[in-house]
Amino acid sequence: MGYRKEWQDAIERTKHYGLNLPADAARLNQQRYLTKEVHDRFPYVVRDAFGNLGYEDIVAQCMSIHYRLAPVMEELLKCPVFFTIGWIDDGSDRGMFRFGDEFIQEHLAAPKKTIGGQANLHAWLTLPSMEVIDVALVTTIAVLQKLDKGHGGVIAGPADDLKGFAYKPMLVGTDFLRKAGMLWEFN
Repeated sequence: MGYRKEWQDAIERTKHYGLNLPADAARLNQQRYLTKEVHDRFPYVVRDAFGNLGYEDIVAQCMSIHYRLAPVMEELLKCPVFFTIGWIDDGSDRGMFRFGDEFIQEHLAAPKKTIGGQANLHAWLTLPSMEVIDVALVTTIAVLQKLDKGHGGVIAGPADDLKGFAYKPMLVGTDFLRKAGMLWEFN
């Protein structure tokens, strides 16, 4: 199943749980926003938005970083940028940060003050073109697996063109985090 279909499913899931859906989340297009010029500007845009974050900070603040990066990327790209919550299919039975409807229901029924790094969730940004931007995954893997390379890496491009893993969007927007008690750290 392609990212576009999974995106539509995430929109329906977001609505099903009575969560606010960002305007224009269903309005998709074919335009490519992530050009070479944009890729070349990424390090500077992220630095200007966050200062010099340590690699461990990126791991612990995945939700916060993408939440705060969305309006910065909207300004840069001149298009809607959607905060996306989901998991990563890495080909293993478990996946990375995998969760399902039971997790969503549980957290909406009994909100908990959870620090983003402690929740088994992953966030990234999705563009109307079904391109994704993730400034945390590569660094998270590098830090947790104590790798020599990958720190500061950014994934940015068409979701369906990625090789070796796949983004699995589950919810669109920040309303789940707000209603589940996880957005307090961003204020």
